Amino acid sequence: MSEKKKHPQDHGLENYQFPDHFGDWLGYRVISVDSVKHRAEVELKIREDHLSPAGRVHGGVVSAFLDMACGAAVFSTMKPKDYCSTVELKVNYLKPIELGDILLAKTEVVFQGKRLCVLHGMVYRNHQGTPVAMASATYNVVRWEKAQPTE
Repeated sequence: MSEKKKHPQDHGLENYQFPDHFGDWLGYRVISVDSVKHRAEVELKIREDHLSPAGRVHGGVVSAFLDMACGAAVFSTMKPKDYCSTVELKVNYLKPIELGDILLAKTEVVFQGKRLCVLHGMVYRNHQGTPVAMASATYNVVRWEKAQPTE
């Protein structure tokens, strides 16, 4: 995971110029964003500071990881001056995740309306075919050209 993570501005999104300190701490890495199929793949290696006192990954880490991964898929629908925010995120934790696991989130936009994008995502561990978590998410997308007052 030595490759630098891709930031939204790397995808031409002008409204995302501030540093992503939380994302930097989390440590995710964008593997791919498909602007045609509106999909994303994002990776995360589980570190000790991701663990709960029980020695398993904290649920908030998985939730944040899925939020970032779903956001990457939403970015694929956006024009340079658009921006988005999470409206709803539901996560199912299917199997325990442990120190050293390498997670791969695969997310996809399943509905794109005028303002909302609905997505689903699956998280896989250590290149296995069985998911360890899944999510459904809704994002509000502010389209720049629609947000401008008309004369």
